[in-house]
This record gives sequence, structure tokens and C-alpha cells, in this order.
Amino acid sequence: MFLANKAAISTVILASCFVCARGQAQRQWKSEGALIIAWDPISSDPDAKQVEMSNDQGQVVTKLSVLKPVADAHSVSIYDVSARRNLIAVAAVYASKEGNRQVRPTATLLLFDFSGKLLSAFALEPSHQIALLAVDDESNIWTLTDHADSDVDPSTVPMVVKYTANGQVANELFTRNMFPFHASDIRQDTQIGAPAMGYDAGVVWFWLPGSTDFVTISTSDNKATRAKTELPQRSDHKVVPLSVRRDLSGDLVAQVGEYDEQGNWTSGHYRWSRHAAWVRFTPGHCEGGSLIGVGSKGQVYLRPEHAGFCNFRRAPTN
Repeated sequence: MFLANKAAISTVILASCFVCARGQAQRQWKSEGALIIAWDPISSDPDAKQVEMSNDQGQVVTKLSVLKPVADAHSVSIYDVSARRNLIAVAAVYASKEGNRQVRPTATLLLFDFSGKLLSAFALEPSHQIALLAVDDESNIWTLTDHADSDVDPSTVPMVVKYTANGQVANELFTRNMFPFHASDIRQDTQIGAPAMGYDAGVVWFWLPGSTDFVTISTSDNKATRAKTELPQRSDHKVVPLSVRRDLSGDLVAQVGEYDEQGNWTSGHYRWSRHAAWVRFTPGHCEGGSLIGVGSKGQVYLRPEHAGFCNFRRAPTN
């Protein structure tokens, strides 16, 4: 059931929170299109702006208060943020001041415009809780669901749900049983990495850790492709995905941690296509940064200590 007003999310509380479980309270970063998006995964300060968006020149475009509109909420946990044109979509859950024993956990999809105005908020059934999301050029919101509800057959739960800009379900694609490793919930940890999702040029994509499923979906006809990417291989090293993104070319790019037998590690960068296995590359002057996405100027890296951003684009091959 959807509740399309601010009062509807006043009783929303914190559901299963991956960032809480992992203790990741540091600010999260993401690049898409010509935007840099930053957000606080957990916040209990109603006066704070939990989401901040800048252009690729570093100029602030807008700031969002996600907690303040919900007077009865003690805190908010933000799972993902995506924006395009004049629509910003936020996947979040709230902890009630009454305590989570008093109110049933409910996931939410919140929609804002670029002035920071909350347009609507939709309470989602548990099986539609959002792990990741992406807004396409038509202002549809594509979401990767987080888990199947308890005692629910995964074959009845969609893996991907597409919403219109009005928050209505437009399509449900795949079912969780099609991804056995993630049938009950999206499995992710420091050993296998985290899922990734995005949109560019008419294609929604997602990548799942552990199973290494890579799926692309055409937004025009919902036609999908699926592949197993496996992981980059390096002799005598354990490889752990740190960040996976889809490049402007359609290839995947990944930043990984490479651990030797003594536990020492270095950061490596690889590219994958459907025609070739993982190939190592060096991101030029962006070496040493953290891959946060792919923007209009190519791969985007956050410099160490949050000291600005760096763009890297591979030179075209003949």
C-alpha cells in the first residue's frame, strides 16, 4: 500500500539497515550524469541537510533535509539517492521516537525536486524495500529490492521494480529465485563487496556481489541481458571488489583491493566487457582516488581526504 503524503511516513521506523550493521556512518558519495551526490547514511539531527548535490565543477546545486519533514522520527537511514532532470529519488527508512516495538518497520521511497521540496513519500511493502535505485531520462525510478519478506516464497518477489514519477508501480522484473545466492536478501560484506546499480543512455544495470551477476535492462522495451563477470584474477592475491560501475562504453569498471599472503593490500583497477575478461588499467592522474561513479566526463574518483574529484576517460582505441 502506498501512502502519498508527509504524514504517511511519520510512523516509519528503521528496518534492516546494512549501513548500521556494518557500522558505516561516514558520508557516502556517488557520481551520475553531471552530478556529485553525497549523503549521510545515518542521521538523528533534524536540522541537518542529509543529502547534498553538486555539479561536476563542485558547485552545490541543492541540499535536502530528509529527517526534518518527519516530526515523529528519531533518526533516518538513507540507502541510496539518484537524480535526473528535476526529480530526486531517495530510498530511506525512519526510526520512530516511539521505538521500533511500537510501530512496524516500513520502507520508503521519497521524491524531491531540485529546490529541496518534498513532493511525495511512499510507504512500501517489506518485499519492495529498496537496496539501490536509479532515475532514468523519463523520470521513472528503477529499484533493486533488498530482500524477500519473512516466510515469503522468493519466486513471488520481484528483484527489480520500476516506479513512475508519481510513485506507481509500472513494472516488476525478474524474481528473487532467479538469483539463488541473493534469493532471501542481497548478500554483501567486506569479503565479497556490495551491489551496484545505475542508469545511462537508455540502459538500467545492476551488479550483484558473490554471484557476480551483471544485468542490463533496456528502458524502452525491458529487454534484458545477463552475464557472470566473475572477479579479476591476480596470482597469489585475494581480490575484493571495492566499487563496481558501468562505463560510458558499456563496459564494467571495478576498483578492487588486492591482498597478498601477508595481508598487505593495494588498490587495483580493472575493465570488463562481454568480449573479454577483466583487464587491468591505470586511471592516470586519478590513481589513489576512490571510484564513486561514472559521469558525463568519464569515471569519477574522490580524491584522498575528500580533497576534490578527478575525472578519467580511457582514450579511444583504433
